[in-house]
Amino acid sequence: MKNNGKKDMLKNLSLITQVGLSIVVPIILGVYLGGWLDKVFKKDMLFSIIFIILGAMAGFMNLFNLADDKKDKRK
Repeated sequence: MKNNGKKDMLKNLSLITQVGLSIVVPIILGVYLGGWLDKVFKKDMLFSIIFIILGAMAGFMNLFNLADDKKDKRK
């Protein structure tokens, strides 16, 4: 019984980690890509704002896809 509880805890921990990374990584990539494009094209924050928004949208799309995959596996 103890082993099953530990297994469930590790599954939940891995799911939480996966959710966090699937949201944070696209946003961080958007920050760096937007900053680099701002430097190249000498814009103040135009590309940074655009790519942060796109990164956030991609992160939440990843979250919904992950939730949908988990829901399908439970059926």
